Amino acid sequence: MGLVTISDSIKDALYKSEVIPTVIHDDHFTPKGFLMIQYKDSDKEVTMGNTLKVADTQEKPVVHFTLNLSDDHKKSPIRPDDRFTLVLTDPDAPTKGDDKWSEFCHYVVRDIKLNDFTLADTAPAPTTADGKNDIDSFGDKLTTVDLQGDALVPYMGPGPPPKTGLHRYVFLLYKQQRGKRPDAPADRPCWGTGVPGSGATEYAHKHGLELYAVNFFYAKNEQQ
Repeated sequence: MGLVTISDSIKDALYKSEVIPTVIHDDHFTPKGFLMIQYKDSDKEVTMGNTLKVADTQEKPVVHFTLNLSDDHKKSPIRPDDRFTLVLTDPDAPTKGDDKWSEFCHYVVRDIKLNDFTLADTAPAPTTADGKNDIDSFGDKLTTVDLQGDALVPYMGPGPPPKTGLHRYVFLLYKQQRGKRPDAPADRPCWGTGVPGSGATEYAHKHGLELYAVNFFYAKNEQQ
C-alpha cells in the first residue's frame, strides 16, 4: 500500500475515532508520514485504533517514522538541523464525559533527529519485473528507525481507571521550529494548563510545533 493510500486511511481513522477534533483540532490535517510503534516486550504493534491490553503497554515502545514524499517535502526537505518532538496523550482521562484530567500527558521527547535526505535520494529506482516502483525503491533514507531524543516527560504506560471504558492513547510527532526547543509541561493532567480538555495541541501552539504524524490505540481497565 502506497503512503498516499495510507495517509487517506489514517485520516479516516482519525475522524472515526474522533481524534479529530478531540486531540487534533485541524480538520484539514494531512499526515506527512507514518509512525510505526511497537511494544517490543509484548510484540504488540499500534495500528491506528486497535485495542491493546494495559499490561502489554507499560514499557516504552520502539517508534519508527517514514516520511511521505509530498510536493511540499520535495521543495523543502528535512534539513540536518531540523528536530522533532514525540508525545503520547490520553484525551479520555479520567473518562469520557469528565475531562478534569484531560488530556493526560504520558510522554514527551524533544530534539529527535530524522535521517537526512536529498532530492537525489528520492529518485525512483527503475521499475522492477513485477511492476513495483513505490516508496520501497527509495531505500532506507526516508525511514528513521527507533526515534531517540531528550525525554522531557518520562514514559508512563496507560492506567485507565476501573469502569471508565476504552481510552484513546494518541502518539503525535511534531516538527520543532528551527533553533527552538520546547519545555516540559508543568504537569501531566491537562498538560499542566489547569484547563480541562486542553493538551497536546495547546502545547504545540505554545512552542510552535508542526504536526507531522499520528498513530493511536485503545486500552481499558479489566474491571468494567
